[in-house]
Amino acid sequence: MNPVWEQSTHSPLLSVTCQVQVPMILKINQELPAFFQEQLRKDYPLFQPTKDRQGYRLASQDNDHEIRLLPDSLTVRTSHYTGWPPFQVQVSEAVRALQASYEPAFCARAGLRFQSLLRPTLYGFTKIQWAALINARVLGPFSLPGHKGQLQGSRHEVVVTLPASTDRFRLTHGFVQYRDAKQANQQGTPAYLLDQDYFTTQRVEWDTLMATLDRFEQEAGQFFQLCVTDQFHQAMLAQAA
Repeated sequence: MNPVWEQSTHSPLLSVTCQVQVPMILKINQELPAFFQEQLRKDYPLFQPTKDRQGYRLASQDNDHEIRLLPDSLTVRTSHYTGWPPFQVQVSEAVRALQASYEPAFCARAGLRFQSLLRPTLYGFTKIQWAALINARVLGPFSLPGHKGQLQGSRHEVVVTLPASTDRFRLTHGFVQYRDAKQANQQGTPAYLLDQDYFTTQRVEWDTLMATLDRFEQEAGQFFQLCVTDQFHQAMLAQAA
């Protein structure tokens, strides 16, 4: 079953990011990556150096999708996630361009990150009771009966080893106040941040990279669904009906 972030009209996902780290390639910041760009230019026509001048940023016309090339890493990011298969293609194409252009020996580290912002007001909740929307084990002490007051902010981080592997999962989560650009001087609306970061701790051979990312994506979808109650899940699905 696809995670609710792929089915909801108002997806809670802020961004999805894949990063692969490689042994240092000095050539990347010594000359323009013309061959690398040419392989991706059709989908990423915008090109500019990064702010620190150590690498390059390629982006789609709408800036929803981007690739960052640095001497020791390749990052693929989207702020408009439409599902794993399309994003998987973006990652595969970027990795192929990296291999064809610079022939990195191996992938030193691979990571896949899903950043979500749960905003109950988007789904029709006018009175927010977090314990009815977020799994009590995620909320921790804030789900205790009798807890009163409007939470303004909190931040928690935990790192665990994934089953039957040395790979890790870092979860950063907590309450935040959401403001869009037009609300900079106004009180924000309550929201809950779920930042799921999956990564390897050992080198990855190129022929196993996509299988590793597939597993991370499955772990991320399953964990997200465990965090959200059935009531919140159904409310998000109703927006897409």
